[in-house]
Amino acid sequence: MTAIFETFIQKYSPDHPLSDEAKDELFSHLSLLSFEKKHVLIRENQHHDFAYFIIEGAVRSYYLKDGVEVNTWFAFENDMVGSLQNFRNLPSRETFELIENTTFVSINLLTLRPLMHSNIEIANVVMLIIEEYAVFLEERIFISQFHNAIERYNALLRHDQMVLQRVPLTYIASYLGVSRETLSRLRGK
Repeated sequence: MTAIFETFIQKYSPDHPLSDEAKDELFSHLSLLSFEKKHVLIRENQHHDFAYFIIEGAVRSYYLKDGVEVNTWFAFENDMVGSLQNFRNLPSRETFELIENTTFVSINLLTLRPLMHSNIEIANVVMLIIEEYAVFLEERIFISQFHNAIERYNALLRHDQMVLQRVPLTYIASYLGVSRETLSRLRGK
């Protein structure tokens, strides 16, 4: 399990390795979890005390609009999954559901927050996670506002080449804001 936790640490502190003390302290707030496909990790409008680093598997995020699921993104290996709203002790705006059987490193947000105040190394790791998420969100907003459906489709493929094999086409069409038929035409191009 330590090797898996090291994968998480390496992603978020590659240039400034954590001291053994900081690693030990951080590791005590991490858990390894596995859930099956269709498991709901976080529900829209509910509080959740954990964030997740995907070791293996895939997750989708969506919200309900007039009873219809609107997919907002997909996460794969080495991606973080969670709600910044939950980090701020507010209810999530989205639901997070597994697309595949998935293994995570689970991070307890309730116990992590005080740790950030007492350990600058761990605070820096959390800052890098939030920074990465902010860049991701900025890119997502830019793509959704300034690109047409084919450009959004190509951006999705750049994120993970296997997205078409791993994510149902209905979810991809919803993410792109097009019908399944339009998605089929986009794929043909």
